[in-house]
Amino acid sequence: MGLQFDNMMLQILMVLFPIILYQALQGNQRFGVREAFYWGIVFSITMGLCIAYAVKINDGIFLDLRMVPWFLAFIYGGKAVGIFVTVFYVILRFLVGGSGMIPAFIVLLLGTMMIWEFRAQYFKWDRKEKIIKSVLFIGMLSFAIPFLGTVLLDEPMTLTKFLINVGYVVANVLTVWLAVHLLETHLEKQRLIKEMRKKEKLQVVGEVAASVAHEIRNPMTSVRGFIQILTGSKNISPSEKEYLHICMDELDRANEIISDYLSLGKNNEMEQHGHIDLSKVANQSVNTLFSYATLQNVSVTLETSKPAYIMGISSRLQQMLINLIKNAIEAAGPDGNVSVSVVIVDKSVEVTIADDGVGMTAEQVEKIGLPYYSTKEKGTGLGLMVTLQIIKEMKGTWSVMSEQNKGTTFKVSFPLAKEKAVLEL
Repeated sequence: MGLQFDNMMLQILMVLFPIILYQALQGNQRFGVREAFYWGIVFSITMGLCIAYAVKINDGIFLDLRMVPWFLAFIYGGKAVGIFVTVFYVILRFLVGGSGMIPAFIVLLLGTMMIWEFRAQYFKWDRKEKIIKSVLFIGMLSFAIPFLGTVLLDEPMTLTKFLINVGYVVANVLTVWLAVHLLETHLEKQRLIKEMRKKEKLQVVGEVAASVAHEIRNPMTSVRGFIQILTGSKNISPSEKEYLHICMDELDRANEIISDYLSLGKNNEMEQHGHIDLSKVANQSVNTLFSYATLQNVSVTLETSKPAYIMGISSRLQQMLINLIKNAIEAAGPDGNVSVSVVIVDKSVEVTIADDGVGMTAEQVEKIGLPYYSTKEKGTGLGLMVTLQIIKEMKGTWSVMSEQNKGTTFKVSFPLAKEKAVLEL
């Protein structure tokens, strides 16, 4: 029995290799459903290899890096992948047998119970916090295995065993640190590339807006004025008047599209931000759309907490809320329901707008915010582009959860303004 550095280093390589392979195969494209399948297979194989090249203490008692691929399977593969890998390990470890199986199963059971809540919070943290808490989590579990083995199996603790246990914990901590760092760096790179592509498209749209929008709006205003005069003429039939009203409606719709273009082309980040009560603006936005919701036969409910102050531009914030609530009303359809809530969560204010309408597929959710993409028959996607731009200007974040025929939930989070600054108003 020795420290067996070669086996430990080989295990580290076996755990990290699938991550490097994932980055090479994926590039800038997402695997989709295949990603979960990939993680399930490679982490199961990795756990098997870790057991095969484990550091052997006694007959049936050995230490390996199995907890790292198990942890990564739950976090990055999802709960289903994590359960699959856990079951695979239990079967494999049972077949291997040995007295060390009992403490291994106890730690695995405790770890599975803990990781459920751990994963729920994981993606709310930044990269540094993810790495630190992952290291602490794996360090604790990897320490628990030899500790329980020593206590339950009444194994004497020699200097050699102590050094092996220390090396085992350090190897686990080092491996999870490298793994999380590699994965988070890759995911961050993907997000940046995606953001750059969106910015490039927005820049093109903005340049087009700046060059042609005003020139198009001027003749449209004249045309609408003449059409409105014609509607008052007594020499045209009712059906012809109806056609003229349709023309005006379409001109108004085109004018709204141009306004969206102008909003995209305008840089609002330099404007002075002030303190805004998000609850108050949400109430104003719901009241503004009350008649529209009534015409659509949609029920809109609002739930707000105490005054929730954020930093931003009031008019832009109201534009954002009206766009989102209007989209929800249109998605809900006749006899539908839309709920709007504003709540303070820790150091942020969360706005949730949910409808029980047609919902969207995962592919449709992925395309949200792209120019000229809309799920509506006559939509341009520009309104939502403006909305996302406003959220970014105000240092906010957003997320969408949707399921076909069950509805969509759009959640926006803004940093809560400092209390000291609020009191100075």
